[in-house]
Amino acid sequence: MQTFFTTPNSAYLIKSIPRSFEHTFFSQDLLPLYNKHMHAHPSSLLVRITDFLYTPHTTLGGLTGLAPTTHIIMENILYGKESDDTTSSFNNSGSGDGGKAWETYDLKPASYFYPERDIANGALAPESIKERLVDILPDKIRINKHDRDELLDHLTQDTKLLQDSNAVDYSLFLVRYPASHHSYVKPVRSKATTAWRTGVRSVDGKWIYRAVILDFFWAKHKGQPMFMTGLISGFNVFAGKGHMSITTDAGEYRGRFLRMVEGYLSVNPFEDEEEG
Repeated sequence: MQTFFTTPNSAYLIKSIPRSFEHTFFSQDLLPLYNKHMHAHPSSLLVRITDFLYTPHTTLGGLTGLAPTTHIIMENILYGKESDDTTSSFNNSGSGDGGKAWETYDLKPASYFYPERDIANGALAPESIKERLVDILPDKIRINKHDRDELLDHLTQDTKLLQDSNAVDYSLFLVRYPASHHSYVKPVRSKATTAWRTGVRSVDGKWIYRAVILDFFWAKHKGQPMFMTGLISGFNVFAGKGHMSITTDAGEYRGRFLRMVEGYLSVNPFEDEEEG
């Protein structure tokens, strides 16, 4: 069971990593490369992980699975939402939405095989499960050419590290909130070297965007991922459904991920009107 906590100032999240194949991949395989990459690329959009915490001894909670023994502390790009909650409800714009107007999207390629959605036309899983499988952004991310190129450059560099580390199933965590609320949002308390961490304004003046890459702990060479890959490969001999996002090749996943992001981007604020 995964747990999340927010620090009192809301600047950081404390997240448990209960599955051993994930935290051993991060601590033993990825961490040295991640550390080197973050120093070489200070504008990286891999979520900033500041601490890796673990219990050095066996615990009853760890043996029973009731208390996670491994946690990471990472930046919270929703930082500032709490000041919008308490302040913008008193503004003069009359919106009164505060932090409720903030939207989050956990974006992954939707074209992979998802058993809950794709077996028996989804009849075997409740809607509550299927709704959590893949987030779909309802419109385009409308930004200027500089911000678009900067985002794609960062993501290209970052996903190359993940591909070389054999990681798949990571996501682009996108936050957006109304630009009219921006003056009520407390600034991000970090050494942000890219506006994608603090807020990029849409070219139509409607939204402020933030983005980071999350959940890069699923490595194809670990035990459970190898078991799942074999299971789905065997299933596909008869079903022909294709790979899941957790069983595909790391390079193939990276390609689909970058194409997904690029497909969401637009430098034309009137694109929807023209399509209509």
